[in-house]
Amino acid sequence: MRSVLVTGAGGSAGNNVCWALRVSSDGPNLELTGTDADKTSLEINRWIDNAYRIAGASSQHYISTINKITKRRNVELVMPQPDVEVERIAQAGKKVDARVFLPDASTVSACQDKYESLRLWHEAGLRESPLVIRANARNGEKGLKQIRYPRWLRASHGAGGLMSFLARNDEEARCWIALHRNQGLPVDFVAEEYLPGRDFCFMSIWKRGELVTSMVRERLSWVGNRTFGTGGTSKLNRVVHSERINDAALRAIRAISSKPHGIFCVDLKESENGQPRPTEINCRFTTNVHYLTLASIKLGHPEMNFPWIAARIALDENIPHCNQFDAIPAGIWFTKNVDMGFTMVDGDKWKAVRFS
Repeated sequence: MRSVLVTGAGGSAGNNVCWALRVSSDGPNLELTGTDADKTSLEINRWIDNAYRIAGASSQHYISTINKITKRRNVELVMPQPDVEVERIAQAGKKVDARVFLPDASTVSACQDKYESLRLWHEAGLRESPLVIRANARNGEKGLKQIRYPRWLRASHGAGGLMSFLARNDEEARCWIALHRNQGLPVDFVAEEYLPGRDFCFMSIWKRGELVTSMVRERLSWVGNRTFGTGGTSKLNRVVHSERINDAALRAIRAISSKPHGIFCVDLKESENGQPRPTEINCRFTTNVHYLTLASIKLGHPEMNFPWIAARIALDENIPHCNQFDAIPAGIWFTKNVDMGFTMVDGDKWKAVRFS
């Protein structure tokens, strides 16, 4: 029996990775362990055999705790999900007593530092030059008067567009930054050009510099009403096939890593003239990875189950043939809502018809 540990298993992404592994062909012979700092969230995860509440990644005992769990459960592979744990485990490297499937620590750090990734993309001709407003610098907001508006503001670290806001002038930008600092949040902000076009996610798996498989979905609506600021999780998505998006995502990844290895999920938005531009990369699966697992089940294609593919690569197991690009058929829709679950629709086969 294989033994896998998923960290952050009480979160949406961690839970969905656990589900993907459990329903795979290896699921019946898998011992699956989940960790989280929140025992109440772990209680919701129905897919794990063992659940452990542990201290967060900032704890000095974090790696030693992970190693104690790997020894007790004979864990062969650790799959971290929260960004803070991805970064800590990547930094620990061979100090982790199990396999991992992560890029090197410098790549993870560059991806999680939104200013650094934007700077590298600027050097590669993929983005305009960003401005960073440091929390601890005097007159740190001086540069806001010189930039062109509208401008996108966001925290320099954090997923889901953390603390992001579309500022249309210098006054709005200053007020948004001051709002968070007055709440005791010493956050570095990044100001970048506003991209008003379509919104995409490129999810990919790499092995020692070679692309194994990938897919693109377009975000079309969001859960909840977002009237101030942004961030959150998408509600309606559709699978698209686009050479433009694929090419832009590959260029974004290779601008940060010359030999990509692991999971790279690239968010992209279109500019005013329709050019896809990268906005961030996550070195772990997104919350909506369960869409791919559902597609693998409904369409009878196990290679569409990306967490399962990633786990088998990490464990040096054989994998089925995978399409490098466009792993999911175009025209597939995915939708979800709070406390209602999620589903998949093929083409125009929606059960709701217009009443007349």
